[in-house]
Amino acid sequence: AYTLDLRTYAEWLEAEGLAWDQVTPDQLDMYREWLAERYARTTTNRRLTVVRSLYAEAHRRHRVPDDPAARLRGVRGRDERDGGVLTRAEAREVIDAIHADLRRPTRRVIARRDLALVGLLLRTGIRRSEVVGIRVGDLDTMQGHHVATLRAKGNVVRTVKIPTDLHRDIDAWLEAAAGAGAGLRSVDPLFVEVRRGGHVPGRHPLSDRAVYDIVKRRLTAVGKTGMGPHSLRASFVTLALEGGAPLHLVQRAAGHADPRTTERYWRRKNDLDDNATDYIRL
Repeated sequence: AYTLDLRTYAEWLEAEGLAWDQVTPDQLDMYREWLAERYARTTTNRRLTVVRSLYAEAHRRHRVPDDPAARLRGVRGRDERDGGVLTRAEAREVIDAIHADLRRPTRRVIARRDLALVGLLLRTGIRRSEVVGIRVGDLDTMQGHHVATLRAKGNVVRTVKIPTDLHRDIDAWLEAAAGAGAGLRSVDPLFVEVRRGGHVPGRHPLSDRAVYDIVKRRLTAVGKTGMGPHSLRASFVTLALEGGAPLHLVQRAAGHADPRTTERYWRRKNDLDDNATDYIRL
């Protein structure tokens, strides 16, 4: 089992283009998320234990200068991961709080970017790693709808629909970036760094960690502590299903290979106010 666990980790490193002795704690957190999406809690935690043992031994033998897995934690349970999900009203509160920043001239460019970024994560359910990989040229139209082409691990290509109002937010961000010093071309990343005061110094893509920090800051601003990008993904699944979307459509939008994975993201499925028993009339 340990050999298989190490092989799984090695294959993930290869797919990500990472060297085992150069990974960072943030990249190991990405591996933790990747495992948690695909495996049961016990399997995920065992594979994380193997990774921790690997780096503890490597550090002891001076193969790595620091132990990147020293603070790598396991998953406590599917429903506790990343602090829960947003209700529809709470999701609206997050978006409204970012809108409020548009009235502050020194914050306007950052707010434009964050509005498009948080909106994409919340309204489409895409992964943090997918959002940092989107380039301007990946935005297109298909069958009369706005879409984005995503390139996931293993060279898997999929298309997500972008709601019209969200597409307007993305256009507004691109216009703001151009006005702040960086006209983004089709080959450039959609989301780039913005300096204090609203200056865009170039076409430097946001890192996974930067996306995490942006989302964390925006959620904390409205009192939603203990939540991050994965919470927005779980919120997308939960809100879509609560809104009446069929499970198979939500599964496809989230990019899940198995509908059981999608169901695990449905955090309020045990709501007794709307229960299957309520639909039986004898």
